[in-house]
Amino acid sequence: MSRALAAAPLSSFAFVAMLVLAEIAVRSGLITDDTVRLWAGASTAADGAISIGRIVAGYPTLPFLTTTFLAWLAPAGTPAPALVAAGLFAFVAAFCLHSFRNAGFSQAAAVAVTLLIALHPALLRAVIAGPADMFLAAFLLLLSLGLYDLRARSGTSEVMAVGLALMVLAFSHPLGAAFAFAAIPFLAFAVRPTLVADSAFNVVIALVFPTLFTVAAFCYVSWVFPGDGWSFFAAPTESLSLWTAAMARLFGNAASGMLAVDASMAMAAALVLGAPVAVAMLVIVRHRRPLVLPAAVFAAAAVTATAISVATGFLGDPTAIVIAAPILAATVAARIPGASDRTALVVTLLMLGWLGGLFSLALVDPITVGRLHAALDREGSERQDAVAAGGASLGHDGVLVDTDNAPAVVLGRGRARGLLGPQSEPFALAILFSRIETPLIAVPDPQSVTGKNDRLNRAFPSLFRDGLPGYQVIYQNNTWHLLSRSPGLSASNK
Repeated sequence: MSRALAAAPLSSFAFVAMLVLAEIAVRSGLITDDTVRLWAGASTAADGAISIGRIVAGYPTLPFLTTTFLAWLAPAGTPAPALVAAGLFAFVAAFCLHSFRNAGFSQAAAVAVTLLIALHPALLRAVIAGPADMFLAAFLLLLSLGLYDLRARSGTSEVMAVGLALMVLAFSHPLGAAFAFAAIPFLAFAVRPTLVADSAFNVVIALVFPTLFTVAAFCYVSWVFPGDGWSFFAAPTESLSLWTAAMARLFGNAASGMLAVDASMAMAAALVLGAPVAVAMLVIVRHRRPLVLPAAVFAAAAVTATAISVATGFLGDPTAIVIAAPILAATVAARIPGASDRTALVVTLLMLGWLGGLFSLALVDPITVGRLHAALDREGSERQDAVAAGGASLGHDGVLVDTDNAPAVVLGRGRARGLLGPQSEPFALAILFSRIETPLIAVPDPQSVTGKNDRLNRAFPSLFRDGLPGYQVIYQNNTWHLLSRSPGLSASNK
């Protein structure tokens, strides 16, 4: 109890610091497309504009439901994704501190090691990326620790802990599902040899059965209820294509000619560079297989999950898996005997891991690097224009806008209430009958990337350029026009 209370100040500091970081990321345009979609979707669901079927079938389930519930409870404009991500970051920091104290580190050393883990570039990137990446980080930490417990005892509770960790991973992030699937062939090495000798197949089935059962149940629910199910959260194909294009610009032609192989090699390098403490401590205990194999299983699953995500193209880009580096470093430092007696070495290697983590992000996350350069150069972006347009619509209701195509409008407004998106009846009628009669219209420039995919632009090709009779522009920026209907006048056809 005393150690739990000792973690409270650190957790509180971590929570507040990450909220500040999230605010800076929002203002700088560093948040990922997935987080923007999650924010918009959760806000729309919290305002009752999404059917219960689509909410139940939303994926990834845990971050979507958690963010939706918080958005429903909190006042309008509350950054629900940032609160969830910061809360999970505080949990990870507190859990690491508790684990290091149990491993024999002094209070000062445990705090120092925890701060170096928590401030690892990969973990900070996960906070900025949002709830899904932080759920992935938290459950990867539980899984990695569970693998060590499973190798040590392989009792019923340890098998259940690893099985549940795999299950929640599958519903925390698309790459969590890839990680859970990739871990299956390696799980036989994570249990005690006596159990594998009796029946390796039965042991693996016991570990993966909760995941298989829950996935089957979710697929059934997605089939029964209306909605997009697995594809509700994001567009993985688009995410992977953007990542592939960014990698090509950064590195040119692939080293091996196979993107999945190159991505796996890059992720393996990221694990080594971002977690040198894990490499060093495992070399020290290399002759003690029960201490080496759990970490090897975890690393192998991370590299394999990277290859699966790139090869299949169904799970988005593999960048989020880089979080495995600080998680592996924390686990090895907490579970390798004698690490607490080498505090100076551990701290030094963690500092090197922080520097290696920066290089790793440049290696596996060229999209974020590009956004960071744009933010430092103070370059504008279409997303920031959409945020500004959403802010300009505050105080007005009945704004017709394609929020599915531009979810950042919801982010700028702070809430979906008052916006008439594709799920609304006025939007459907406007597209069906080629007639708009809403109080306001928000439309992007058809020459922009956002505008090319906007459904209002497709239905009304001259809307942005010529407007509509009875409407006048009340706000504009580089990408968006906000039109308001004049009192006593009605809209016409396109």
